[in-house]
Amino acid sequence: MLRLPFLITVCALVPGCSALQLQKPTAAVAAMAVKSVDARGFTMEFDVNVENPNATALPLAAADYKLALAGADVLEGKAKPEGSIPAGGSRRISLPVTLTYENLLAAEQAIVKTGGDVPYALEGGLSFDAGNSLFGTLRVPLRYGGTLKLREILNDPTAVMQNPAAQKLAKDLLGGMFGR
Repeated sequence: MLRLPFLITVCALVPGCSALQLQKPTAAVAAMAVKSVDARGFTMEFDVNVENPNATALPLAAADYKLALAGADVLEGKAKPEGSIPAGGSRRISLPVTLTYENLLAAEQAIVKTGGDVPYALEGGLSFDAGNSLFGTLRVPLRYGGTLKLREILNDPTAVMQNPAAQKLAKDLLGGMFGR
């Protein structure tokens, strides 16, 4: 029980013991782009700018996220981004969130009401390995929102022709298989 106060006192007196001055990095989503549209679904790729104010590099440990479309929760997941944020520096990382057309059916009614320009909200966080048992893992929250142009995705006949869920969404949104 007395080890932690003793460790803190010793570290405070010893130069170079910067581990106790560890600050949380900051992270902000800069943009989202739709990638890899195919017959199964597509990936929303979120670009996240991360800044590390510390004198030591911080390795990325994990990412977690929840995605809502038109106010309806659609997907929850985890990712394992690689690399680290350099000491006193910054880095842009990519957080891919892959959606199937079946995932979209969970919010079908809400999506149809949008007419195809679907508001989305991403909530989650990035976790960093602090490098010692005293701090463990540092988690930085993420929040981002925007509009998913689902109408444009569903206008791609190669993606829609092979998937019944995509066909249903296209019919409901576009008034027929490929538009009105």
